[in-house]
Amino acid sequence: SKHRPRNAPELLGGVYPFIQTGDVTNSKGYIRQFSTTYSEIGLRQSRLWPAGTLCITIAANIARTGILTFDACFPDSVVGFRAEEHATVEFARIWLSFLQGSLEDLAPESAQKNINLQILRSLPVPLPPLELQREFALRLEGVNRITVNMNACAPTLDALFASLQHRAFRGEL
Repeated sequence: SKHRPRNAPELLGGVYPFIQTGDVTNSKGYIRQFSTTYSEIGLRQSRLWPAGTLCITIAANIARTGILTFDACFPDSVVGFRAEEHATVEFARIWLSFLQGSLEDLAPESAQKNINLQILRSLPVPLPPLELQREFALRLEGVNRITVNMNACAPTLDALFASLQHRAFRGEL
């Protein structure tokens, strides 16, 4: 059986979303769901991060990122990045995804790969002028909108293609 901290049951089961590394890793850039919550006791030993925070994993799956779409807490295996400008958060998310493989290779291997906040803070961050960051974020938003629409249409296209194949193989075309 797993050993849990003595007070672990009291931490869970409240109204505060609690994001874990898997939630960030599987977010596809935007954290839209959660499976665990914190109680008032859990919140007191944590912090409620606002929507718009960039979450960065530093254990297991190194430098995976996702932007919170709701206020949430997370463990110390995830760090948060905030900026006044949403465009800067988006820029940092994409920049870290570009570096993700290299950061994972840098992580010392022990029982579980991990990096620390010092490594993240030491990374040179290219910071283009704010206007370029905003333009980048707008274009990224357009690409994301197209991707969402394509994913929504995919089941219909698959069904139409299956129907076309069925008719073709029965000689009905």
